[in-house]
Amino acid sequence: MRSRVTTGAGKQGKGVFPCWPLVLAVLLLLTPPAWAGLEEQPDDIARQYGQAKAYYQGLLNSGKGTNRKSWLTSVTAFRSIYKAAPDHQVAPKSLFMLGQIHHTMFQQSGKAKDLDQAIASYEELSAKYAGNFLADDAFFILGTIYLTEKKDQSKAARAFAKIIAIYPEGDMAAAAEEKLLQIKHGATAPDPASTPAKEEPGEKCITPQIAEEPPAPEPAGKKPGLATVLPIRHWSNNRYTRLIVETTGPVTFKHQALSGDEASQRRIYIDLHNTRLGPENVKTIPIEDGLLRRVRNAQFDPQTVRVVLDTQTTISDYKVFTLADPFRVVIDVMSSTAPDKAAKTGGKKSAGRTKKEGSGSKAPPPNQAMQAGMGIKKIIIDPGHGGKDPGTCSPSGLKEKDIVLDVALRVAKALREKPGYEVILTRDRDVFIPLEERTAMANAKEADLFLSIHVNAAPNHEARGIETYVLDLASNKDAMRLAAMENATSAKQISDLQSILLDLMQNSKINESLKLAGLVQEGMVTGLNKKFSGVSNLGVKKAPFVVLIGAQMPAILTEIAFLSNPEEEKRLKDDAYLAGIANHLSSGVAQYAESMSLATNLAH
Repeated sequence: MRSRVTTGAGKQGKGVFPCWPLVLAVLLLLTPPAWAGLEEQPDDIARQYGQAKAYYQGLLNSGKGTNRKSWLTSVTAFRSIYKAAPDHQVAPKSLFMLGQIHHTMFQQSGKAKDLDQAIASYEELSAKYAGNFLADDAFFILGTIYLTEKKDQSKAARAFAKIIAIYPEGDMAAAAEEKLLQIKHGATAPDPASTPAKEEPGEKCITPQIAEEPPAPEPAGKKPGLATVLPIRHWSNNRYTRLIVETTGPVTFKHQALSGDEASQRRIYIDLHNTRLGPENVKTIPIEDGLLRRVRNAQFDPQTVRVVLDTQTTISDYKVFTLADPFRVVIDVMSSTAPDKAAKTGGKKSAGRTKKEGSGSKAPPPNQAMQAGMGIKKIIIDPGHGGKDPGTCSPSGLKEKDIVLDVALRVAKALREKPGYEVILTRDRDVFIPLEERTAMANAKEADLFLSIHVNAAPNHEARGIETYVLDLASNKDAMRLAAMENATSAKQISDLQSILLDLMQNSKINESLKLAGLVQEGMVTGLNKKFSGVSNLGVKKAPFVVLIGAQMPAILTEIAFLSNPEEEKRLKDDAYLAGIANHLSSGVAQYAESMSLATNLAH
């Protein structure tokens, strides 16, 4: 049994942390000097988490535990730690503590907003830190909240079912199974006003289809009922935020940016027509990343849900696009420069600071090679598919999701052995992550390079070889077919996506991506052919892959072989072949980074 954070009261008497010293420690924690530059001071974060935790325990063990202001002080402490260092090991623990504190506040106050904040904290933990040991605990508590406080058996069952599906070996699986049995045989009927639980689909292998022209639009039928807006998901840093608004069916919408003054920054709103707000939605989601202050959503009128983004600083641009199956609206908000500390902490900016200050000695901007060479340090490796999405499968049962995870782990290991690289995997085990969240993760972590690894398939079983893609309009029907397959969507939806791609690609790193793709492609084909014969070079191509949309760094997707080809399927079972792919992939990435560094040195 692993250790966990508990809400139970600790020992009484001498073990109680004195109240005022704790308050002082927490107040010190909240000042910028205490947590500025946390990437260089991870020990400070751990110490500050310990202080916040001690203060929390002091509330439980003293009369201060009934004081709402004291709980709010504790909330501020843990949220400051999480926002300051989202990659630190205490970040998921801080979210877990926030969930517990808000839940305790709800039990004392009965205020719905406290319970909503508890749910939001647990959902954020389970979404952003799926591999953390507290993720299944968060799902279990969510299920319990829906079952006991929300009286919503369908959502409770969904949370418990996710534990069994995603964490079958975890220590919460047995308890989740018991809860599901209780729900199944319980006397209480589900709340008819709640949203029906979706059945989690089982694994369904992708079958390659012959490329076809997109079908003509279907004639308009009768107007569908209201779609439900599900809880909003987000990824962010102080220059970028991606929000994902998922609905239970396709909807139309409009969006607009409203300018503000110094005291009230710019706002963006999205009106979703013919929709209703789901009962589990949190109406105010604090972001506080320096770019956005919060997100608000409400039933604007009986058939419209309005989502409002309140900014903390001036934004340079924002993009809105839709994805299908399931339908979701994706909003990317960007800032060209990082906000100052005052903006990050919600304070006022210093007077007199304008863009004109020092304009007479303004240095010319660095060229692209200099920018790239100075920054290829943090690399995101994305093994495609995962969990309920196996990708393409061979007749013998070989699954794309397993192959690419194996290769990605090898690539990560090889790159980590080279000096100067930080390597992050979007998934390091068999879990499902939506496509749009993979790019959002890379942007939020301010990655310098994004590599998505996949295995190809085609109706023609003689098709074979390696090909690497960058984001762009599809150049032929085969590229359209592959994009539809990897995006888990239809040719019609790919056609719709292409129509908005030109606008979405304005900030894409197309030239850098093409150079990276060329080095990776050539490195794999040339390297593998030295030991394995007949590795075909299908070249660098362009297609509208969802996983590459919005990437703010050089980003490519490589198809390492055809699982539909019997000979290549056999090679994908060979450990030596997989090791060769990984070695040449990592070498291509390293070669790109080195070429950018060389360009920087020559520029000087």
